[in-house]
Parts: sequence; C-alpha cells; structure tokens
Amino acid sequence: MTKKKIDEVLAEEGAAAESYELPEVVDVNRPNLGRPTVVSVRLSADEHARLQRAAEGTNLPVSTLIRVWALDRLRAEEQGSGATFAERLACLEKAVFQRSA
Repeated sequence: MTKKKIDEVLAEEGAAAESYELPEVVDVNRPNLGRPTVVSVRLSADEHARLQRAAEGTNLPVSTLIRVWALDRLRAEEQGSGATFAERLACLEKAVFQRSA
C-alpha cells in the first residue's frame, strides 16, 4: 500500500464532502441569518442550571428562551404596560378561573 500525501487525502475528502447529498428527511435551515449579533452573558452555575431546566420545560434551546424572554420584556416596556407575556397570561388565567369557580 502506498502512502498518500496529506494534500491528496484532503482533496479527496473535500471532493467527497462537496458531492454528498443529504437524505430527503433532513430539513436544512438557518433560522438565525437575520440575527447576526451575538450577546454574551455571564451566569453562575446555578443560574445556568435554572435556565436549562426552564428551556427543557419549553423544548427550546437556552439561547432561544433567553431571546424570547428578553424581547418579550422589551415589548412590554415599549408598550408601557410593564407586564410581560407571562404576567399577562397569569392575569388572564386568574380571571378565567375565578369566573368559573
């Protein structure tokens, strides 16, 4: 067996990767192309664990949950209501359940 040069191996692997076709069941999307800015936030291990549990409870990645919460809060502040979606939903649930009791 002859030894191939690294350039030859890389060229072959590159060509194979370029010609690879994904199975039809694979859905390729890039949902964050419209959001090019990344924000870093430092959290304690406990804070991160709490966020991770909350994200798992909603079946969302942690970063998506943080974005949803942050944008919801911004919307509430901009509208002057001060109430987030979760707070408004809690008020609605309380009112509905009080009426049905």
